[in-house]
Amino acid sequence: MENDQPVEVNVMPKGLIYLPEPEKGATYINEFDLESHYYAPEKNSDENLNYKFLLPALEKIKGQDYDFVVGFDHSLNRTIIGYPNPEGRFLVFTAHQQAALLAHTFLTEDGYPEFGEEKDKLVIKGIVLSQQIDKIVTKNNGAYKESHSGYEDLRERIMTMDDAYTQFLAFDERNHVLMDLEKEKNVAKQLDLIFSQVKKLKQQEKTLFDFHVDLQIKYKLYGEKTFNITSEGENKKIFDRFRSKPPSDAMHEELVSISDYKKQLFFNKLTGRKSEPELRQLDIVQLEYSSGLKISVELIDGGDKLLLHLSDFTDCYNKESFATSRKNIHDRLLKIVVSLGKMVINVT
Repeated sequence: MENDQPVEVNVMPKGLIYLPEPEKGATYINEFDLESHYYAPEKNSDENLNYKFLLPALEKIKGQDYDFVVGFDHSLNRTIIGYPNPEGRFLVFTAHQQAALLAHTFLTEDGYPEFGEEKDKLVIKGIVLSQQIDKIVTKNNGAYKESHSGYEDLRERIMTMDDAYTQFLAFDERNHVLMDLEKEKNVAKQLDLIFSQVKKLKQQEKTLFDFHVDLQIKYKLYGEKTFNITSEGENKKIFDRFRSKPPSDAMHEELVSISDYKKQLFFNKLTGRKSEPELRQLDIVQLEYSSGLKISVELIDGGDKLLLHLSDFTDCYNKESFATSRKNIHDRLLKIVVSLGKMVINVT
């Protein structure tokens, strides 16, 4: 007689946590059924948290059926998430994609208050991140604040938040992620959030990649790129050109607003309203256009470096169109950079 009992499927996530030596963050790992791998900070630069940083951890699990890898920088202030694509190859989410994943999971994990009900969760977003985060927070009835990038700025915003918020999630485009100001607890809360989400996805026979695509379909597909446009001796001129003569007509874009943090001025061109930003003075200017394009220009390291951040979106109606839509938005961002190079960056 055949056994017609239902087959029990293992939905427990299989993950690897990548941490610096000595065993920072190890205290809370035993709470999760996860493996750990440690690296020597002096042998693995964390200047950029990217695929190269995570490579030793990915090599360790090569050919094995893992659901995710989470890596932390030397100070445990920054986070990077690796995931298998449909072909089984591990890739890493950008800071922008990671922020969207974490924000949606954070706001919806326990169900969120209906409109009009008291909110107890706060999302704090670095201003360079795309408006996709704004959409996620707004559509899930979230509480929301902005911050300059960096651990100290995010921490300062957390310290000044209203007592009504019992939980917070803060992040920026540099991979800083804060859910607790005590570092090992911060690691534990992030692991709990990611582990719980992957478990729910496995119950639905989905992966982190599927979840990422679902978000891009629901909240429009966003593309983001950061460029180092340093021109020796010309950085300040280029920065001032973006502030004084924002590119618009030649790009066939309607400029909607200017946020000049150096001048401490926000200007809405459509309404004519001017106000002072909440955040501190900094060498950064942001330009927002009616199409959804956002350009952020940042002068850092005493003027030695100039960073150009772009974000824009397009419609993505289904999974079948995802690859094409993603290519189209990134091609558009590259064309915009070329246009900016001709109009603004070549100041001579």
